[in-house]
Amino acid sequence: MNNNIHLEKYKNLTILRDDKLIGGSKSRFIKDLLDLNKKGFIYCSLGYGAFQVALSEICKEIGKECIIFSPAKKNKDLNSQLVINNGGIVKFIPYGYMSVLNKRAKDFNDDNNNEYQILTFGAESKLAVDSISDTMKEIIKILKYEPENIYCSVGSGTLLKGILAGTKNSIIHGVIVGKDFKFEHERVKLIKYPKNFSYLSKLEIDFQSNKNYDRKALEIALEDNIDKSFFWNVN
Repeated sequence: MNNNIHLEKYKNLTILRDDKLIGGSKSRFIKDLLDLNKKGFIYCSLGYGAFQVALSEICKEIGKECIIFSPAKKNKDLNSQLVINNGGIVKFIPYGYMSVLNKRAKDFNDDNNNEYQILTFGAESKLAVDSISDTMKEIIKILKYEPENIYCSVGSGTLLKGILAGTKNSIIHGVIVGKDFKFEHERVKLIKYPKNFSYLSKLEIDFQSNKNYDRKALEIALEDNIDKSFFWNVN
Protein backbone atom coordinates (compact mmCIF):
# COMPACT_ATOMS: atom_id res chain seq x y z
CA MET A 1 0.00 0.00 0.00
CA ASN A 2 1.16 3.55 -0.60
CA ASN A 3 2.49 5.81 2.17
CA ASN A 4 3.11 2.80 4.44
CA ILE A 5 -0.61 2.07 4.64
CA HIS A 6 -1.22 -1.67 4.94
CA LEU A 7 -4.91 -2.59 4.70
CA GLU A 8 -6.25 -6.11 5.09
CA LYS A 9 -9.67 -7.71 5.24
CA TYR A 10 -10.57 -9.69 8.37
CA LYS A 11 -14.12 -11.00 8.74
CA ASN A 12 -16.43 -7.95 8.72
CA LEU A 13 -13.54 -5.52 9.06
CA THR A 14 -10.99 -3.64 7.03
CA ILE A 15 -7.93 -3.37 9.27
CA LEU A 16 -5.07 -0.88 9.17
CA ARG A 17 -2.05 -3.06 10.00
CA ASP A 18 0.22 -0.48 11.60
CA ASP A 19 1.79 -3.36 13.53
CA LYS A 20 3.85 -3.80 10.35
CA LEU A 21 5.57 -0.45 10.95
CA ILE A 22 8.62 -0.12 13.22
CA GLY A 23 7.10 1.52 16.29
CA GLY A 24 3.51 1.05 15.08
CA SER A 25 1.18 4.01 14.47
CA LYS A 26 3.25 6.30 16.67
CA SER A 27 6.16 5.97 14.23
CA ARG A 28 4.06 8.05 11.83
CA PHE A 29 4.79 11.15 13.89
CA ILE A 30 7.45 10.38 16.53
CA LYS A 31 10.38 11.29 14.28
CA ASP A 32 8.80 14.68 13.60
CA LEU A 33 8.74 15.35 17.35
CA LEU A 34 12.43 14.63 17.84
CA ASP A 35 15.26 17.14 17.98
CA LEU A 36 18.00 15.06 16.38
CA ASN A 37 20.67 17.39 17.77
CA LYS A 38 19.96 15.98 21.23
CA LYS A 39 21.86 13.05 22.76
CA GLY A 40 18.66 11.17 23.35
CA PHE A 41 15.06 11.37 24.48
CA ILE A 42 13.27 11.15 27.82
CA TYR A 43 9.68 10.09 28.30
CA CYS A 44 7.57 9.57 31.41
CA SER A 45 5.29 6.55 31.22
CA LEU A 46 2.96 4.94 33.74
CA GLY A 47 4.34 1.62 32.54
CA TYR A 48 1.64 0.20 30.33
CA GLY A 49 1.65 2.76 27.49
CA ALA A 50 2.82 1.87 23.98
CA PHE A 51 4.48 5.21 23.20
CA GLN A 52 7.58 4.24 25.20
CA VAL A 53 8.01 1.09 23.11
CA ALA A 54 7.63 2.96 19.83
CA LEU A 55 10.14 5.57 21.01
CA SER A 56 12.66 2.90 22.01
CA GLU A 57 12.34 1.23 18.61
CA ILE A 58 12.85 4.52 16.79
CA CYS A 59 15.84 5.38 19.00
CA LYS A 60 17.37 1.99 18.27
CA GLU A 61 16.92 2.64 14.56
CA ILE A 62 18.51 6.13 14.61
CA GLY A 63 21.18 5.46 17.24
CA LYS A 64 19.91 7.71 20.03
CA GLU A 65 19.43 7.07 23.75
CA CYS A 66 15.95 6.34 25.07
CA ILE A 67 15.34 6.91 28.78
CA ILE A 68 11.96 6.12 30.32
CA PHE A 69 10.86 7.20 33.81
CA SER A 70 8.25 4.78 35.11
CA PRO A 71 6.67 3.87 38.47
CA ALA A 72 8.37 1.11 40.45
CA LYS A 73 5.98 -1.84 40.64
CA LYS A 74 6.03 -5.31 42.15
CA ASN A 75 5.57 -6.80 38.70
CA LYS A 76 7.31 -5.09 35.80
CA ASP A 77 5.03 -4.01 32.95
CA LEU A 78 5.47 -5.87 29.67
CA ASN A 79 6.08 -2.63 27.78
CA SER A 80 8.84 -1.64 30.20
CA GLN A 81 10.60 -4.90 29.39
CA LEU A 82 10.15 -4.29 25.67
CA VAL A 83 11.88 -0.92 26.05
CA ILE A 84 14.79 -2.65 27.78
CA ASN A 85 14.88 -5.30 25.06
CA ASN A 86 15.25 -2.49 22.51
CA GLY A 87 18.28 -1.10 24.35
CA GLY A 88 16.42 1.63 26.22
CA ILE A 89 16.89 2.53 29.88
CA VAL A 90 13.95 2.40 32.27
CA LYS A 91 14.35 4.27 35.54
CA PHE A 92 11.85 2.82 38.02
CA ILE A 93 10.75 5.52 40.46
CA PRO A 94 9.15 4.81 43.89
CA TYR A 95 5.82 6.57 44.45
CA GLY A 96 5.81 7.17 40.71
CA TYR A 97 2.86 9.45 40.20
CA MET A 98 3.10 11.37 36.94
CA SER A 99 4.02 14.57 38.80
CA VAL A 100 6.89 12.73 40.50
CA LEU A 101 8.06 11.19 37.23
CA ASN A 102 8.04 14.57 35.52
CA LYS A 103 10.09 16.12 38.34
CA ARG A 104 12.66 13.32 38.32
CA ALA A 105 12.95 13.49 34.52
CA LYS A 106 13.51 17.26 34.61
CA ASP A 107 16.09 16.94 37.41
CA PHE A 108 17.92 14.25 35.43
CA ASN A 109 18.02 16.41 32.32
CA ASP A 110 19.15 19.46 34.30
CA ASP A 111 21.96 17.38 35.81
CA ASN A 112 23.00 16.40 32.28
CA ASN A 113 23.14 19.94 30.88
CA ASN A 114 19.83 19.50 29.04
CA GLU A 115 21.45 17.12 26.57
CA TYR A 116 18.16 15.24 26.23
CA GLN A 117 14.76 16.20 24.87
CA ILE A 118 11.83 15.51 27.18
CA LEU A 119 8.72 14.37 25.31
CA THR A 120 5.29 15.01 26.80
CA PHE A 121 2.98 12.25 28.08
CA GLY A 122 0.90 10.67 25.33
CA ALA A 123 2.51 12.91 22.71
CA GLU A 124 -0.89 14.54 22.56
CA SER A 125 0.38 17.26 20.26
CA LYS A 126 -1.31 18.91 17.31
CA LEU A 127 1.38 17.34 15.14
CA ALA A 128 0.38 13.84 16.27
CA VAL A 129 -3.34 14.48 15.74
CA ASP A 130 -2.67 16.00 12.31
CA SER A 131 -0.50 13.03 11.28
CA ILE A 132 -3.24 10.54 12.22
CA SER A 133 -5.85 12.70 10.50
CA ASP A 134 -3.80 12.82 7.28
CA THR A 135 -3.36 9.05 7.37
CA MET A 136 -7.11 8.54 7.79
CA LYS A 137 -7.82 10.81 4.83
CA GLU A 138 -5.35 8.81 2.73
CA ILE A 139 -7.05 5.56 3.79
CA ILE A 140 -10.41 6.92 2.65
CA LYS A 141 -8.89 7.74 -0.74
CA ILE A 142 -7.58 4.18 -1.05
CA LEU A 143 -10.90 2.63 0.02
CA LYS A 144 -12.85 5.06 -2.18
CA TYR A 145 -15.38 5.46 0.64
CA GLU A 146 -15.52 6.64 4.24
CA PRO A 147 -16.30 3.76 6.63
CA GLU A 148 -19.55 4.22 8.51
CA ASN A 149 -18.05 2.72 11.68
CA ILE A 150 -14.43 2.96 12.85
CA TYR A 151 -13.09 1.17 15.93
CA CYS A 152 -9.94 2.01 17.88
CA SER A 153 -8.50 1.65 21.35
CA VAL A 154 -8.35 4.73 23.56
CA GLY A 155 -5.48 5.53 25.92
CA SER A 156 -4.53 9.20 25.87
CA GLY A 157 -7.17 9.85 23.18
CA THR A 158 -4.75 11.13 20.53
CA LEU A 159 -5.63 8.38 18.06
CA LEU A 160 -9.37 8.91 18.44
CA LYS A 161 -9.04 12.68 17.96
CA GLY A 162 -6.91 12.18 14.86
CA ILE A 163 -9.37 9.74 13.31
CA LEU A 164 -12.23 12.11 14.11
CA ALA A 165 -10.41 15.00 12.44
CA GLY A 166 -9.75 12.87 9.35
CA THR A 167 -13.39 11.89 8.79
CA LYS A 168 -16.64 13.71 8.09
CA ASN A 169 -19.41 11.24 8.81
CA SER A 170 -17.96 8.11 10.44
CA ILE A 171 -19.05 6.98 13.90
CA ILE A 172 -15.88 6.47 15.94
CA HIS A 173 -16.16 3.65 18.48
CA GLY A 174 -13.44 4.31 21.04
CA VAL A 175 -12.74 1.45 23.43
CA ILE A 176 -11.23 2.82 26.66
CA VAL A 177 -8.61 0.32 27.82
CA GLY A 178 -6.66 2.34 30.40
CA LYS A 179 -7.40 5.36 32.53
CA ASP A 180 -10.78 7.07 32.37
CA PHE A 181 -11.16 9.24 29.29
CA LYS A 182 -13.81 11.90 28.84
CA PHE A 183 -14.62 13.35 25.45
CA GLU A 184 -17.89 14.38 23.89
CA HIS A 185 -18.73 14.58 20.20
CA GLU A 186 -21.82 13.60 18.26
CA ARG A 187 -19.77 11.13 16.16
CA VAL A 188 -17.88 9.53 19.06
CA LYS A 189 -19.14 6.52 21.00
CA LEU A 190 -16.97 5.63 24.00
CA ILE A 191 -17.03 2.08 25.39
CA LYS A 192 -15.26 1.19 28.63
CA TYR A 193 -13.55 -2.21 28.35
CA PRO A 194 -14.87 -4.27 31.30
CA LYS A 195 -11.48 -5.41 32.62
CA ASN A 196 -8.42 -3.45 33.71
CA PHE A 197 -5.43 -2.64 31.52
CA SER A 198 -3.24 -5.43 32.90
CA TYR A 199 -5.72 -8.04 31.65
CA LEU A 200 -4.51 -9.68 28.44
CA SER A 201 -7.15 -10.20 25.77
CA LYS A 202 -7.81 -13.88 25.08
CA LEU A 203 -8.91 -13.19 21.51
CA GLU A 204 -7.07 -15.54 19.14
CA ILE A 205 -6.04 -13.94 15.83
CA ASP A 206 -3.34 -14.66 13.26
CA PHE A 207 -1.66 -11.24 13.28
CA GLN A 208 0.11 -9.00 15.80
CA SER A 209 -2.17 -6.87 17.95
CA ASN A 210 -1.31 -5.69 21.45
CA LYS A 211 -3.19 -7.84 23.99
CA ASN A 212 -3.36 -5.00 26.53
CA TYR A 213 -4.53 -2.44 24.01
CA ASP A 214 -5.64 -2.93 20.40
CA ARG A 215 -6.90 -6.48 20.74
CA LYS A 216 -9.49 -5.41 23.30
CA ALA A 217 -11.02 -2.93 20.84
CA LEU A 218 -10.89 -5.61 18.17
CA GLU A 219 -12.98 -7.84 20.46
CA ILE A 220 -15.69 -5.17 20.55
CA ALA A 221 -15.56 -4.60 16.79
CA LEU A 222 -16.00 -8.32 16.12
CA GLU A 223 -18.79 -8.63 18.68
CA ASP A 224 -20.69 -5.73 17.09
CA ASN A 225 -20.23 -7.45 13.71
CA ILE A 226 -21.25 -4.39 11.68
CA ASP A 227 -20.57 -4.93 7.98
CA LYS A 228 -17.78 -2.92 6.33
CA SER A 229 -16.47 -1.54 9.61
CA PHE A 230 -12.88 -0.32 9.94
CA PHE A 231 -10.36 -1.11 12.70
CA TRP A 232 -7.14 0.78 13.39
CA ASN A 233 -4.49 -1.61 14.73
CA VAL A 234 -1.77 0.49 16.36
CA ASN A 235 0.85 -2.11 17.21
